[in-house]
Amino acid sequence: MRFLKEIFGGFNRILRTIYNTTLAFLRRIIPAPGKKYLRGVLYRFKNRILIKNQGELRQILAENQAGNENRTIVIFPPALEFQVLLFQRPMQLALALAKKGALVFYIQPQPDRKQRPFQLISERLYVCPIEMDTFRIISNAVIYLVTWNSDRAAWFDQPRILYDYIDDIKVFFGDYDANAKGHRFLLQNASYVLATARRLLDEVRQQRPEAIYSPNAVVYEHFSRAARREYTSPPDDLLPILSKSKPVIGYYGALARWFDYSLLNAIATLRPEYQFVLIGPDFDGTILTSEVVKSGNIHWLGPKLHGELPHYLQYFDVAMIPFMVNEITHATSPIKLFEYMAAEKPVVITPMQESMHYPGVLVGGSALQFAQQLDCALQKCTDRDYLDLLRKTALENTWERRAEEILSVIENTR
Repeated sequence: MRFLKEIFGGFNRILRTIYNTTLAFLRRIIPAPGKKYLRGVLYRFKNRILIKNQGELRQILAENQAGNENRTIVIFPPALEFQVLLFQRPMQLALALAKKGALVFYIQPQPDRKQRPFQLISERLYVCPIEMDTFRIISNAVIYLVTWNSDRAAWFDQPRILYDYIDDIKVFFGDYDANAKGHRFLLQNASYVLATARRLLDEVRQQRPEAIYSPNAVVYEHFSRAARREYTSPPDDLLPILSKSKPVIGYYGALARWFDYSLLNAIATLRPEYQFVLIGPDFDGTILTSEVVKSGNIHWLGPKLHGELPHYLQYFDVAMIPFMVNEITHATSPIKLFEYMAAEKPVVITPMQESMHYPGVLVGGSALQFAQQLDCALQKCTDRDYLDLLRKTALENTWERRAEEILSVIENTR
């Protein structure tokens, strides 16, 4: 009964469970003529919703192209959920591209017919929990793809693909061979190629010499709230740590296999008077199996909403990125680096090549070197020249700047 899978294949996980139970039941009781009839009913139901959504889409297109028929349209096919817990690069680019004049449709991974099909998040940015079929009526869009969703290109007729090479392929979960195949396909077929780190750029320029260097960036207005000290009191779960009146060294982001827990343990032992704060989800179970949760001066506060991060950041004395140093992290552009800088927090990192390029970054390789750089960073907390350098670097690396660079290339090669 493949037809039922085709019709309901986009439903969310709860409906999938209902579908599987129903499918098994229908296989047993419905004769072949009944199955054919039911297929027709379901097809007409789906088609009615598709026509309705496409009608609304045409209205949005007409409203946004009135007086500007050449407005760039960017479609983000399903890759990552647009959500507020981990606000990642695709969401930031979607917001920034819309702010700079593009009309952007961000398609959620799981269609949900209980929600509005076109949710206006900000001017010209629509988050769409609907089937991709809806967008087949658009023929001139730029299609934003990443390594693991290269198969979405097949849904569009002669798409202008914008391939965003975000990380080394080995960092992604899932089938490495499938991701490598997707990467090769996108390099060969994309109209535009972005690379977030110099190592990635050097790699792709062997095949695509016109590839664009587009590292991660910051929403300066959001994270500079910490520098302006807009928050009058600390978050509740930070109060017990601050009450110790000791230096607070902070990190936020995913806690995963690339985080060097052993290094942090050694640093915390060398500097028992410092309080180390970790904020973020246990991405792959590694923090619970590490020793850091047992340390008396390392505090894991769990995940926080993106909008809450500047509040916590304001009360850090120094920010850190203690990642393992390897081929993957050498080619990593941490979003948090520029967010820390926008908050005017001294930043100490391990010697990752991409991150070391930026002025103001303090680098420590061993536990002792890292601890000594933390000492140095604490001295810089009141160094106005140093803090101005951090601010300048952050302002040079905003998402709006990245969007301007991307749109300039797109609009000059129509």
